[in-house]
This record gives sequence, structure tokens and C-alpha cells, in this order.
Amino acid sequence: MIILLQGELERPSRNMPAWLRPFLKKTFFGTCLAHDELQKNELNKYCITCDADLCRNCIATNKHNEHDLLKIYRHVYKDVVPLDEMEKYINCTKIQPYKCNKKWVIALNPLPHCGSGSLIVGDPTCYTCKRRLNDPEQFRFCCIACQVEAKWGKIVEMKKKRKRKGIPRRAPLK
Repeated sequence: MIILLQGELERPSRNMPAWLRPFLKKTFFGTCLAHDELQKNELNKYCITCDADLCRNCIATNKHNEHDLLKIYRHVYKDVVPLDEMEKYINCTKIQPYKCNKKWVIALNPLPHCGSGSLIVGDPTCYTCKRRLNDPEQFRFCCIACQVEAKWGKIVEMKKKRKRKGIPRRAPLK
């Protein structure tokens, strides 16, 4: 499959890693059901080997000692992973990174569109979801999911903005 991106041909380098699709569909930072009676039990780690979201107590059991693990962080209400950790598994050179606690991170999924309409024609945007990019000369995508969609097709369905329940009615004037 060949994808045309602003006059440039891009060929997928290889098949998508099998763990990437389930990883991008996961929801992190919930409570670990296996350790709900313990403190600090939020699901903020991902075991690539087991395809499991884990808390720090799950890691302490030593069942995942020899497994590939990713630490998930929150940055501006977004799930992100450290850039240096993710680069071991996929090519991240075209994904816009962010600075979070002195670490470079990349987002898993894009934020929903805010609907402000503030983009001007010609503004630099993500090739997939059209969100604004800070450095379009260097980056093409705002998150991992957008790069994956461009290379291997849609994985994550974005939630649509909820419509109003009915026709708005004004109170009668007196």
C-alpha cells in the first residue's frame, strides 16, 4: 500500500506490531480490579508481552519481570508514553512530541476536536485528523494512532460529539 502525503510517497516499513492495535484501544488510569483494596492501584503501565494494563502492585508480583513494559503518563488530559521507550518498538520520527516533567513524550490518541474553528487554511495540521502541529517541517502526526491510521488503516474509532436532545425552545416573552 502506498500513501500520498503532500507530494511525497511513503511506504509502510513493515507490518504493524500485533500488540499496537489492542494497546491503542486501552483506557488507562482506571482502578486495578485485582488490587482495589490497595492504595496506588491506577492502571498506568502496559505489558506488551501479555497485552495487559497493569498497576504498580501487578508489577510487584514479578510475573512481568522479563516482559516488555511501557509506562503511561497523563499530559494535558492525554495518555502519553515516553518517546525513548516507544522508539524501541515503532518509528516515532514523524510524531510530534511534547515535554512532560522534563521528558519527551508522545500521545497515544488525539484529543477530540474542540470545534472552535480557529484553523486557517494553510495552517500546519496532522495529516490524519487535521489537528494543529507545532513544527510541520519535522512532524506529520499529532499522535501514535494518527501515524498508525496513515500507515495501516483506521484502528481507533473517535467518539463523535453528542448532539443536542431536541430543538432548543426559548421561554415566551412577557
